Amino acid sequence: MVQSSAAAASSSNSASTTDQRLIWINGNLIPRSEAKVSVFDHGFLYGDGVFEGIRIYNQRIFKLRSHLVRLMESAERIHLDPKLTIDEIEDLTRKTVAANNLQDGYIRLILSRGEGTLGLNPFSCPVPGVICIADSIRLYPEEMYRDGMKVIIAERPRIPVECLDPSVKSLNYLNNILAKCEAIRQGLYEAIMLNTKGEVAEGTGDNIFVVKDGVISTPAPDAGFLLGITRQFVIDTVAPACQRSVLERTLHLEDLYDADEIFLTGTAAEVIGASKIGDRIIGNGKVGPVTQEFTKTFREMVAQGAPED
Repeated sequence: MVQSSAAAASSSNSASTTDQRLIWINGNLIPRSEAKVSVFDHGFLYGDGVFEGIRIYNQRIFKLRSHLVRLMESAERIHLDPKLTIDEIEDLTRKTVAANNLQDGYIRLILSRGEGTLGLNPFSCPVPGVICIADSIRLYPEEMYRDGMKVIIAERPRIPVECLDPSVKSLNYLNNILAKCEAIRQGLYEAIMLNTKGEVAEGTGDNIFVVKDGVISTPAPDAGFLLGITRQFVIDTVAPACQRSVLERTLHLEDLYDADEIFLTGTAAEVIGASKIGDRIIGNGKVGPVTQEFTKTFREMVAQGAPED
């Protein structure tokens, strides 16, 4: 396929902008081309670290403080001391966004165990790594927000709570990635993961909501999944604005197959409807009215003044 000169110029400009991005690494803003971490960093060797993904809307960092609180709690749960306060991490995050002159975009904030030995001992890493990336992101095509997305049920279950605390947003995302591979092999973007008891937990990167007879439900926390910041914003703020409420309860596959509507929420995904699970049509196979209302309300709220608390 021959690329038009306009498209080529646009692609070139985008690549040029990306190349000029500045990355915060351990106290310094460094050009993307020079941004490196050690091969002995335990974040690289073992996935030993935690992270947050955060959206920027009209120069406002959506739910920044909530993300930072979760980041610090995740770090504490894996015995990682970033050697910085939450206020200092907020400051470096804002400096990174400002340095990249981003109006809208995405932040990846990483706390790594740092450089150490080849052994597992995390306490052999004296200096933790602190990285902040600010860039653009687009997770799903816009037409999917209009027409709905097809998902599958992953064969791979979610790691049991007894094995790994799901509230820790760790650098080791292999459980989710392998479930994601199942979806990608079928030409899809997302898979729904069940826990080892067969209960609905979450998507590979999104939380899930079900609408049936006007009642909106989402899995209860004891299903074993990451409690999303966007999920909570939808429950606490978007739903009341739409004069609705959300019920947290145990969900099973039958609840998904019998739903009138299903939608997913996440930092990158925002609010997006699902139209099919495998070969099963959800509702009438279109994005339902509740999902449309929530998507519209969410986007209006963040466009008018995304809350940073």
